[in-house]
Amino acid sequence: MTRFSIPGWLALALVASGCTNYTDQLQRAEQHYGNARYEASLANLEDLEPSIGTLSQSERVRYDLVRGMTHLRLEQRLHARHWLAMAREDARAAPAALTDQQRITIERTLNELDPLGPRPASELSSGGSGNGGGESAGGTNDAQRATGGEGTTR
Repeated sequence: MTRFSIPGWLALALVASGCTNYTDQLQRAEQHYGNARYEASLANLEDLEPSIGTLSQSERVRYDLVRGMTHLRLEQRLHARHWLAMAREDARAAPAALTDQQRITIERTLNELDPLGPRPASELSSGGSGNGGGESAGGTNDAQRATGGEGTTR
C-alpha cells in the first residue's frame, strides 16, 4: 500500500487546482474572443503559453484555434497562419476537438493566408496587395463558426 504524506497530498492538490486555473484561463480567452475583445484574449493566451503542456490535447487544439483566430482579427497574419496550422496539426491527434465547420474554416483561412496561395475575391477586386485586412473571405461569420459562435470551440 502506498502511503502519501501530507505534503504529498498538498502538492497533488496544488497541481490539480493549477490545471483548473489553466482551463479557466483558456475559457476566459475564448470568452474575450467571442466578445470581440481580441487584445484581452491575446493577453490571456500569451499568459497561458508557458503552461501549454498542462492542457489536454483537446484543450491544446482549442488554444491553437482561438489564438490563431485572435491574431487574424488583430491583422497579425503571420501569427494567425502559425497558430491555425498548429490547430490543424494538433487536431490530427484529437479528431473530436474540432467540428467539421471549424476544420473547413481553418483550411479556408490558411489558404487565404498562404502568401503563395490564391487571394480572396475581396482583395482581388479592391486591388489589395494581399497584406491588408487579415480577415478571411467570410469575415466575422467564419471566425464565429471557427470558435463555436460564442467564443468557445466545444
